[in-house]
Amino acid sequence: MCEIPDYITHYYSKGSDRLKNICSYPDEMAEQFLSTLKESGKRAWLHPGYLEERRRVEAWLYSEFVRKGKKPYLQSPLYFVLGENDDFFQKNGFFSDANPAKLQIPLSLFNSDMISFTYPDSMPSLAIATDTTGRGDLCRKPIHGQVFTLEEIVEVVQKYGMPGDKWKTEEYWRYDRFIEAQIWNDRPIWKFLESTNHLCR
Repeated sequence: MCEIPDYITHYYSKGSDRLKNICSYPDEMAEQFLSTLKESGKRAWLHPGYLEERRRVEAWLYSEFVRKGKKPYLQSPLYFVLGENDDFFQKNGFFSDANPAKLQIPLSLFNSDMISFTYPDSMPSLAIATDTTGRGDLCRKPIHGQVFTLEEIVEVVQKYGMPGDKWKTEEYWRYDRFIEAQIWNDRPIWKFLESTNHLCR
């Protein structure tokens, strides 16, 4: 039986604000921030329309979470990875830093109203599930286009396992690189950081 990790990881560029969501800012400010990131080379993969797509995905995440009877405190979630995936975030160009900073938080701090999950990253998960071009057919699974609760992700991992390295060699798993965790209440995080003296790091 495959068990889920007991912690989540937030990756961020050293020297930048951590625990921020671009969608929590007004459009003009958010677009300016994204433009600066792209020009600096830190997010060379950003494309025109990214913010609009990101907001659409977040609206879906929120509505699905509420539909399942949950009570999010935040309108825009904070993003973490279930367990960790240093290989992807440190070696595959997601950040310009060879070794981005990371923050790890115990999963036990969150109840089912505070956290949700997608397998994999929420943007490709929804894109694959709703694709009508046929490009996603080889990779599509029942888990795509789904927002899972804390209880549900346990069953999902027991059935499909953790992503691991299969995405490197198997076309069927090419987009399933990590399980994304969406945090809908940041208060447990700040309490944890305060109690462990992480606030200034």
